[in-house]
Amino acid sequence: MNIYLIVKNTNVRLQKIIKEYNIKHDENSSFALIINNNILELYDRSKMCKINIKVDFLSKQNNYRCVNFKKKNEALYKALGIKANYFPSVVDATAGFGKDAFLISFWGCYVMMIERHPVVAALLKDGLQRAYENKNIGCWLKKRLHFIFYDSFKMLEIPIFQPDIVYLDPMYPINKKKSLPKKNMQFLRKIIKNNSNYKELLNISRKFARKRIIVKRPIYAKPLSNEKFEFSIKNKNHRFDIYLPFRTK
Repeated sequence: MNIYLIVKNTNVRLQKIIKEYNIKHDENSSFALIINNNILELYDRSKMCKINIKVDFLSKQNNYRCVNFKKKNEALYKALGIKANYFPSVVDATAGFGKDAFLISFWGCYVMMIERHPVVAALLKDGLQRAYENKNIGCWLKKRLHFIFYDSFKMLEIPIFQPDIVYLDPMYPINKKKSLPKKNMQFLRKIIKNNSNYKELLNISRKFARKRIIVKRPIYAKPLSNEKFEFSIKNKNHRFDIYLPFRTK
């Protein structure tokens, strides 16, 4: 995807990002990447009100979820199977802006995020590096949350650890009866599109994970695969379908 790049001055950091993620210049693109107060941001130039999107692991929303965390209310926590002496290793194969991955790492798990879209990957890495530098969360975050720019469909080829769990959060099917999703999800829909074969990604994940695969779905959506999942854990808006790895002969 071509992105229109706005550079007020010659910004070495922005140029490095462009080169690292092979992001092309396009004067006609409806999106723009900028460095604003040393933060990488993306905004939709087609909107009259320019709303910037950034990855911020220090946001009030993240802080609220952490401070108000209760095991009995977190369906994802239950789906992961975390116990007092068991914190599974996780590969988040559809990292996006990393919100769920951050929460999983906050709960004590080691998480490797994988993101293949260059713009989303650049935003994610920028947010992670800023969080690493924070005196309150940086120390434990460096130990638990990491990121690679790669295609999850090739995860079997990646020279990384084999995780206990592969976590998948595919792009949700559009529900015309509901209001528009939050602005960051609207951005993701526009720049990523929903053209991936997530059923195939599930099959790949079942070859890679050692213990289980967790697929996040909206409560109204059909399962990702026609193959029966082992069990499902639900909350008001979402459910987490748990599949087991393929048995090796």
